[in-house]
Amino acid sequence: MKIAMVTAFWGPAYPTGSGIYAYEVARRLADQGNEVHVYTSSVGNFDKVEYPDNFHIHVLRAYTVVWNMNPFANVFTKLLSKDFDIVHVHSYIFFMSNMTALARIFKNFKYVLHFHGGLNYSEAKKFHPWRTWAKENIYDKTLGLLTVKIADKVLSVAKSDIPIIKRKFGVDAEWIPNCVCTEKFSYSENDSRVVTYVGKLEKWKGAELLKDVFKTIHNELEDVKFMVVGDGSLAEKLKNSNLPIKLMGHVPHDKMPDIYHKTAVSVLPSYMEGLPTICMESLACGVPVVATDVGDTREIVTDGKTGFLVKPGDAKAMASKVIELLEDDDLRKTMGREGRRHVEENFSYDVIVERVYEVYSSLI
Repeated sequence: MKIAMVTAFWGPAYPTGSGIYAYEVARRLADQGNEVHVYTSSVGNFDKVEYPDNFHIHVLRAYTVVWNMNPFANVFTKLLSKDFDIVHVHSYIFFMSNMTALARIFKNFKYVLHFHGGLNYSEAKKFHPWRTWAKENIYDKTLGLLTVKIADKVLSVAKSDIPIIKRKFGVDAEWIPNCVCTEKFSYSENDSRVVTYVGKLEKWKGAELLKDVFKTIHNELEDVKFMVVGDGSLAEKLKNSNLPIKLMGHVPHDKMPDIYHKTAVSVLPSYMEGLPTICMESLACGVPVVATDVGDTREIVTDGKTGFLVKPGDAKAMASKVIELLEDDDLRKTMGREGRRHVEENFSYDVIVERVYEVYSSLI
């Protein structure tokens, strides 16, 4: 089978969300003997990665990046110049996704569109009210609608987004969630006193709350340290906090297991999520998560069993749950073990890639 993956951000360059998902799924599809081509934008820091002969990366020039999240790169002519059985697009919101839908009109390939969450963003509207209004009232009713409607198959990483997709676009979607490499992200118990955040340092990710969360924990437990992995507009605010925070910036994805193995508890204070990969990675390593109850986070973080869920914006509750885990090693390690089991059974790449391949086979 000849497969093209279209993703605005590629895993090794952009270690979050759809980029990681596309990276890992594409690698495994190539390992199964398929010819795989990846089309991605030039945004990011590309590490040197060796690929097999049947795996091809096409890095397309990003002429600009709109709203700090949407690279304009021309995938249209690239897709027209080759013959693919399947073109699998990650997220409907990107310019590259729009170009793939347009190419589908002129080229006979099966177009699979994979939503990567973020459709239920009521809590995040207050940060970018104009952007969300424009998306809902202009984009979703025009170019976004076309990008979805023309797909031969629609998938969603977030189960909670499926009824929204039906209501907004009038199409049915199948739940195929994010997943994690359980071999790479291996289970390991530790006696760490480090609380870790992984993600963009932006308001919609709740990064503005981190300072308050960390300060409350520090006032209660002075021996606890904090690690922040990621970049963004709020990095300077954390740097000037006078708290024991280690700002790691960008960390290559293959180094992330080392981060979790040095972590006692992970936190995710987001206002908007699909099915957050970092929760899977953390639990796969035996590290419980305290997260906000948004999107499909509850599919991974079972409240009171693999971590704790709190309301978005409640820094005090998040800090309290982190402190509870730090003060009870037995509870923390029990949750870590249960989290590992949950991820292995439901979100491993062996399980999810097989489901993706079944979708492809049903189309051709």
